[in-house]
Amino acid sequence: MNFPSRTAPAALLALTLALSACGQSPQATAPGTSTATTPVATTPSSPVISAADAQVNRALDQFAQELARHMTSPELRATIDQQTATRFDGDRETLYATLARTPLSSGTVESLLASGPGVTLSSLSTLTGSVKDLQVAVRGPAWNIKAQVPLVAFAPQGGDEFAPVTAYDAQGGRHVLDAHTLPTEPVVVVGVNERLDAQGNVMKPIDASASSVPPTLSAQACDSWEHLTSVYVRDDHEPWIRGDPEIYVQLGSNSHDGLYQGSLPDVNDENKWYYPNRDLIRWSTTSLGSWMMYLWYERDGGSSITLTFGADVKGVNGSVAYTVADGDDQMGHATLAFVDRLKSFALDTGDVRWWRSGCK
Repeated sequence: MNFPSRTAPAALLALTLALSACGQSPQATAPGTSTATTPVATTPSSPVISAADAQVNRALDQFAQELARHMTSPELRATIDQQTATRFDGDRETLYATLARTPLSSGTVESLLASGPGVTLSSLSTLTGSVKDLQVAVRGPAWNIKAQVPLVAFAPQGGDEFAPVTAYDAQGGRHVLDAHTLPTEPVVVVGVNERLDAQGNVMKPIDASASSVPPTLSAQACDSWEHLTSVYVRDDHEPWIRGDPEIYVQLGSNSHDGLYQGSLPDVNDENKWYYPNRDLIRWSTTSLGSWMMYLWYERDGGSSITLTFGADVKGVNGSVAYTVADGDDQMGHATLAFVDRLKSFALDTGDVRWWRSGCK
């Protein structure tokens, strides 16, 4: 396989600006309403792997080796291909709990994996049961299951997401892959599913205004809507080993935090325009403030933290606080003034460019 390298992504919480267009269509710039914003809170530049994550990673490493030993089985390859192709959560992956009980010509996937040297159903169950929401995924190009016996890698928890990837072949050989560049051959990846909630259900797309928004806003005129027209992601901060990104946006104002949170599950590829055409929030200067701030991030989950960003927009100082997870990857933030809400223009953080307007 060929795994070229590229420059690692910028540090988290980089300062963001509303930039002019970078040669991509459509062409326009914001009308001078957005200002640079200064982060008040920061996060560690080198994430530390917790003891709990280290334990999960050891289990993932061991499971990857066990699975790799059996990838010479055409029936197992076909079963993994079929199960991941269902995209039960929108990505090319399946929960191990589902895969394990899938019948084969003789027994199940679980009984096949437990047939290796030194492995029993009990030890395998203990190993896989130690990883909550354990999944098996297929990454990379199309898989010729009859001809290709793929490597099996594991996606570790915690630490640097773009650290070199450890993978194993069917003979037990260890390989190191580049996390930045999609491999030229398919790779089976074991890891923790990122798209399930605490109850184990697939998370539904979020499109929600805060319940604290004054009810009188529902009677406002159309021009009080903040409308997201299109989105262009240059860097989604998601390594190939983790599949498609989970892109989120939050809005707050100089008077109110937590006005809106939304996910964009269909925004999966970099350097491509998407058109959500979504009304986000109604606002007025008396109820929501004189300016608003967008925050973009790629959701990876973890413990809740608060990020606070300050700004001065047209002479009005203020700050906005956002609740995210400590594992989330920040993609930048930018502001716009209430007086410019009816204008249609693009905002840009470097990682994300988007067109917004008042409702039409």
